[in-house]
Amino acid sequence: MSRQVNCKEECTNGCVLGDQCPHLEYLAKARKFLAETSIDKLIEISDSRFLPPDAPSGN
Repeated sequence: MSRQVNCKEECTNGCVLGDQCPHLEYLAKARKFLAETSIDKLIEISDSRFLPPDAPSGN
């Protein structure tokens, strides 16, 4: 029997299902994104989350 997990609540400190996680493809995509994206770009993305919706972008 497969355990039902609310990832948003239960996996805040890492996946609780490990290799049994049904979302492993997303983990791989996230790791690839982090490996290929500069820290400056990650900070820019993070900062943009706190700007008002109509604020001009830094591009």
